Amino acid sequence: MTYCLGMLCRTGAVFLSDSRTSAGMDNITMRSKMRVYEKPSERVICIMTSGNLSLTQATLALIDDDLVLANNEPASETIMNTQTLYETARYVGTKVRAVEKRDRVALEADGFDFNINLIVGGQIAGMTPEIHLIYPQGNSIHATRDCPFLQIGETKYGKPILDRGFNYETSLSDAVKFGIISIDATMKSNVAVGPPIDLLCYEVDSLVANLRMRLDEDDPYLQEIGRKWQNGIVKLVKDMPAPEFTKPSLGFATAA
Repeated sequence: MTYCLGMLCRTGAVFLSDSRTSAGMDNITMRSKMRVYEKPSERVICIMTSGNLSLTQATLALIDDDLVLANNEPASETIMNTQTLYETARYVGTKVRAVEKRDRVALEADGFDFNINLIVGGQIAGMTPEIHLIYPQGNSIHATRDCPFLQIGETKYGKPILDRGFNYETSLSDAVKFGIISIDATMKSNVAVGPPIDLLCYEVDSLVANLRMRLDEDDPYLQEIGRKWQNGIVKLVKDMPAPEFTKPSLGFATAA
């Protein structure tokens, strides 16, 4: 299982992904699910993946192959020369469809779903930052000011904190904290999601991917956030008023 999160803010964007992969209870490994493509002063593109590992690796391999081929054919389309983030998402979607055309029939013949989702985001010079979610069919949706975050993988445990506290006007610093809490809540409730946590905090118009971290399981900051979040929830519950139960009316039967 996987949990990846993209958060869009007025001042930039935050991307987080876990690194745990599994193929059964006795085959647990760690693989980064975040790939960053960067050309300083021109573009920063972040791709995060969930689903069947062979499919996500095949899709990224096709993207990388185009970059190699572009050395001999400069006019060919690559992730580094699309004009907008929407075109970037569409380009990645074509790679998903290429993998589907090649592998879907064989996968489904053996009972496997064609399971792949991607988050693609960042900024191209002259444009505003964007975040897109690409489906297995290759089509996409994008984050907006009203719906400023997108998730893939195991989404349900980390969503409530984002629904309650995060919005487009949230500062980048606070967005990082909301994102790590969302990841922490997911790891607490689902053992199939786990560290290391890859983090990219992108500042609007910087056009560099210089604010990056990898948080291992024993990372002091990751542990502190988890501890303070848990202790804070307990304190909030204790500080909340207790319900006032009314006495049963005459004739109301109660258990002995």
